[in-house]
Amino acid sequence: MKKTILLILLLNCGIGFSQTEFPFYEQIAFDFYQSTLIDSFPTKKKVKVYPYVMDFHPNRGNFYRPSCLGIDWKKSNPFKEIEEYVESQLQIDSDRFELDFSKLDKKKFKVKKRGKGNYPRLHITAPHKEIDGTERIYVNIHETHEYLYVTYHLEFNDKGEIIDWCRNYDEIIRTY
Repeated sequence: MKKTILLILLLNCGIGFSQTEFPFYEQIAFDFYQSTLIDSFPTKKKVKVYPYVMDFHPNRGNFYRPSCLGIDWKKSNPFKEIEEYVESQLQIDSDRFELDFSKLDKKKFKVKKRGKGNYPRLHITAPHKEIDGTERIYVNIHETHEYLYVTYHLEFNDKGEIIDWCRNYDEIIRTY
């Protein structure tokens, strides 16, 4: 009887101390981009994508505030990267190290092995949370063209479901 009670206590405590499991936000964002966004806003050429998250992430600091979602943030930079998520992603045995391209449409995308390539290119930021706000999580998808930068802002709940999204773009005008 004592062994049974001790076993039950150990199993309950072991489950209680497990790490928080995050959804794979970049994969969810890419799947949404592939299934919905690219058809709504088509590109002229194939979009270059990268299998490894480290090549997929743009340089840190390229997370833009999603002002098109209609939320008024009081601070100039109210977001921070989810550190434990990014740290777990850096491990090569992580489930969030490489994107799954098994359902990739080869007519719309081209897989590149490195983070380089001609335009258009696709980058997805690491997930960010509000510093003093709700439990919402935000991810930016950057579609970079030669003279056009398109940013899709995705808002997730804590279960990894997309709640809302919007699109911003900037054109580069060169003068000679």
